[in-house]
Amino acid sequence: MEELLSSADSAAALRELEAAGYFVRRSPSSGGDSFSGTVYERSARPLLEPLPPRRGAEGDGEDRRSAEKREDAEAAAAERVLARLNELRRASWVWARYTPLSSRHAKNVEHIKGRLREGYREEDLVLVLEYLAATDGGKDDSRRFFDSVTPFNTKNFERNLAMAREWEARGRPTAEGPLALQRSDGHDPTIYDRRANREAGQ
Repeated sequence: MEELLSSADSAAALRELEAAGYFVRRSPSSGGDSFSGTVYERSARPLLEPLPPRRGAEGDGEDRRSAEKREDAEAAAAERVLARLNELRRASWVWARYTPLSSRHAKNVEHIKGRLREGYREEDLVLVLEYLAATDGGKDDSRRFFDSVTPFNTKNFERNLAMAREWEARGRPTAEGPLALQRSDGHDPTIYDRRANREAGQ
């Protein structure tokens, strides 16, 4: 639309529109300060300047590579813990035929990886397994709890680790020594059943 303007306020407003690219001024009309032009619905100028290339673009790639390396390291550590678990399971109980636990099943490494992500070391997880195998090995009622879930779930792991560290501090006693009493009265795998019953309100 075209209008002839002479008001100072209107001229100021049009200057703002012109600066933003919405108004195009024409040559002044004859006589005085009057001028004419066209006001457009869309600006002739881009509202946003083109963004410079992101300096972090390469950094993002590095972050992804770092994350992938961490995941690979975590997966390798979980695989080693699972391998030690299989060794201890096979050696500590009598099996008609032993089927190793496999990392192909996500559930078999889910709790292991969970504790590693919390900052526990691979050695901590292996220590828990070696402690439980030493204290419960050979007990039929313990075999079903010696898996990739029960020792490492959030309800049991801290307690298991505390007992395992105490056992290690005492020199990892065998069943013939001070551990004999503990095997019968100390670590009791039925605590898992009792805890489940309490939580179920039985």
